[in-house]
Amino acid sequence: MSERTCPLRLPRRCLPALLAVACGAPPPEPIRRPDPPDDLAAAALHALPDLRDTSHVPEVISSESAATPSPPAPSDPLPAPAGTASTALPASPVPADTPKLRPPPPGFVDLRAALPGACFAVRYATADNFTGAPLPGYDLPGAWLRERPAAALARAQATLAPEGLTFLVYDAYRPASASLAMVEWAERSGRRRLVDDGYIARRSGHNRGDTVDLTLARAGSCEPLDMGSPWDHLGPESNFSNKHASGPAMNNRRRLRRALQSVGFTPYDKEWWHFSFHDQGAVPLDVPYAP
Repeated sequence: MSERTCPLRLPRRCLPALLAVACGAPPPEPIRRPDPPDDLAAAALHALPDLRDTSHVPEVISSESAATPSPPAPSDPLPAPAGTASTALPASPVPADTPKLRPPPPGFVDLRAALPGACFAVRYATADNFTGAPLPGYDLPGAWLRERPAAALARAQATLAPEGLTFLVYDAYRPASASLAMVEWAERSGRRRLVDDGYIARRSGHNRGDTVDLTLARAGSCEPLDMGSPWDHLGPESNFSNKHASGPAMNNRRRLRRALQSVGFTPYDKEWWHFSFHDQGAVPLDVPYAP
């Protein structure tokens, strides 16, 4: 069939469809003009939910309205059941097998019991002393004194309390073997002059238990007051009236001396920290602090 014999005189664009129908084929799909880009964007946006519309969002369950309560906040650990040891360690744990001091000899007392609130730094039980090593008899850092000088020391400490001060004890009773070790160290190290000058003695009032080495310290913190020279500095700077100890240091030396002299102690001018009570009947001992 040609366009000349077509009785309907249809436009040329209709011929493909008519021929397809005449031949029994389905008519071709009409050609559609694509949407402009703006139409595509608009359609996509229309398909998205409105973010301001919360109807499609599940309801948030608050902690107050939740059916299942939230886990409780951490709390202090429960105490250990009776008969069991707690797993929490103390701030400064003390091993259970720490050895204890032997009981003081007859007529002696432990200054830690006689002087509540006092401080202790028994250096001869450590390497922190002028010999550089612990001394014999000081396997444990003990501090004993005979009963009368210990009671006098307690009275002196009571006079310092209103000033916020206490005693810091460096040494008290000293086993005789420790004094001999000091002399041996001086001779071995070429410091024999310390013996000749009176800083080290073969026999000391410490061996009798009526002599003490100590200083003043802040109560509670145990911070020692400035004395112008360290304890156990064996030199002229430690002499009580040495010119290097002036101002606050000299005032502190005098304060310490007044407190001890007021209860019967005698100072030693070469060492500002050294005081003796001269207890009648006291004799040298060589009893170690450890059992």
